[in-house]
Amino acid sequence: MPCYNESLNLDNFYLQILNQINIINEQNSKQINCEFIFINDGSTDNTLEILKALALKDNRIKILNFSRNFGKEAAILAGLQHSNAKATILIDADLQDPVELIPTMYKKFITQSIDMVCVRRIDRKGESKIRAFFSDMFYKISRFMSEIYLQSGVRDFRLMSKEVVDAILQLGEYHRFSKAIFEWVGYSKIYLEYEYIPRNAGSSGWSFWKLFKYGIEGLISFSTMPLRLAFILGFGASFGAFIYMIILILDTLIYGNDVRGYPSLMCVVVFFSGVILIVLGIIGEYIARIYEQVKNRPNYILKDENELQN
Repeated sequence: MPCYNESLNLDNFYLQILNQINIINEQNSKQINCEFIFINDGSTDNTLEILKALALKDNRIKILNFSRNFGKEAAILAGLQHSNAKATILIDADLQDPVELIPTMYKKFITQSIDMVCVRRIDRKGESKIRAFFSDMFYKISRFMSEIYLQSGVRDFRLMSKEVVDAILQLGEYHRFSKAIFEWVGYSKIYLEYEYIPRNAGSSGWSFWKLFKYGIEGLISFSTMPLRLAFILGFGASFGAFIYMIILILDTLIYGNDVRGYPSLMCVVVFFSGVILIVLGIIGEYIARIYEQVKNRPNYILKDENELQN
């Protein structure tokens, strides 16, 4: 459970999770063994203090406290690395994921031998039209550019078998895009659908700019199509310039028209300069990721960690 400034939601979230665990216990007529791994992703409010207070009441709670905010992807990775369960559930602590689906997820995992039970939001209520538009465009572009098929509305909230978690952890990339990683590893999966749930309290840490950068990360991490598009763009521009040069030569030789001077020259220079910068920018994005990968920096740093009590 990644947490970033969720102090207003944690108590309620914890109680709701406990309620769902109790429902599972009643349905199965036995007590299931479980642990709760909270990742404090550099929160600036009193999220950590609330987590520590909850841990004093429940020895099944484990807290991973980052030295600073490393982002949700790092928090997901840390949680998966510290989970040794037969089944792991990933869920945000902002109460926008339907916790009441947890018993259903567990039942399908046990009875149907499904490796991954995912949750999909079927509407975009609560989002601005601009944000919804760009979100839909991202999924369409992603499907065009990548071999990984991402369904719109699928959340990070899901149940995964230990085999799935182990497969995910084999991917040692520094820039992680979990939505695509979950699809890339394969395994059998089913989807449970739900409608929009408003945020219980607080504000989201995902601004439009952060989501935009996250989307670019996803497109580049699982596709080399931008590099191919850069080649096509460069080839097309060069071919067009060659055709235009032939037209100018024929126009001058056959009709005796003067070659247009400064304005046309400036348009050509500006156009090709823009093409070159676009291509260099695309190449630079990939080189930057290679540079950050080879430095072999950790995805996160734990400031402290409370161990599970025996």
